[in-house]
Amino acid sequence: MNPRAWGRLAVCAAVSLTACHSRSIGPPPSAPHVSRPESAIPADLDVVIRLDLRRIRETLGPAEMAEQSARAVRQLHGTDGATDALLLRALSQTDTLWLGLRPTHGLDAADNVLVMSGHFSDFDPRRAESTPPFGRPQDLGGDVRRYDRPHPNSRSAPARIYRHGDDLIVSLSEAEIDSVERSFEEQLGAPGLEPTEKGVLSAALRPRVLPKELFAGAEPLQRLAERAERIELNADLTGAGLSASLALKFADPSTAEQLGAALTELRDALRGGSGRLAKFAARLEMSSAGLYLTANLSLGRDELSELVNCRGSACAW
Repeated sequence: MNPRAWGRLAVCAAVSLTACHSRSIGPPPSAPHVSRPESAIPADLDVVIRLDLRRIRETLGPAEMAEQSARAVRQLHGTDGATDALLLRALSQTDTLWLGLRPTHGLDAADNVLVMSGHFSDFDPRRAESTPPFGRPQDLGGDVRRYDRPHPNSRSAPARIYRHGDDLIVSLSEAEIDSVERSFEEQLGAPGLEPTEKGVLSAALRPRVLPKELFAGAEPLQRLAERAERIELNADLTGAGLSASLALKFADPSTAEQLGAALTELRDALRGGSGRLAKFAARLEMSSAGLYLTANLSLGRDELSELVNCRGSACAW
């Protein structure tokens, strides 16, 4: 073979190698990294609630806890009994629950993400006779599996479930699939609201997005919420009962101070009355500091039990 032929052969070989290299498969995407369970909740949800279910279960007892959980799940989903039963079983094995919501006038239409941290050795969505059913899991690496199903009958019902080992479950409605992929699978996007890791219950929310139906008959509270930038709630169970605090953050200190004075005056007026509302007001303490207006409430064990078990008009203060 003459030198020119050798040259053409070398060029062809180089081109072939380059072409092969350009078609090579790159490394697989990084597996989801679960550093904090609540980081799975995306930033587009305006209400995030954290519940220490283990402590609540120890206080209320397993039977009462199961009843309260069943009621909450029915209100949130309501049309897919098999999937609700799957989640109720998972909740009975949950130590800490985070619930992210985009509030609407009814929970059955609320986009949501549930994050459950606990012990789930036998959890498998395919065992539930869900309608539609969940498909085979996709292994995402890092001991994370993803279960999908197409178009549930209810907007708020789970359309996707992640399972991380035996210690974490993430359930989400269809509208939150893209957001949770960014926050949980890809570790991207702005952080979501994060309630404090304190007490049996804590919550963080953006009050301006709350539906007006929640304030039916309480227009002053609606106006107060519309002026606040953020609300933070914390509650804890003690031997004496319940202690809770509600903090509202405003744009400037003067607003917090003025509203604090007005609410204190209203509380003092209510204290002079009779009935349950007067008792409630008597246990309420108001304060303002900087951008925050804070209300602190304490309830005895008997009052807390009555509040937890109240139904319908019996809940009116």
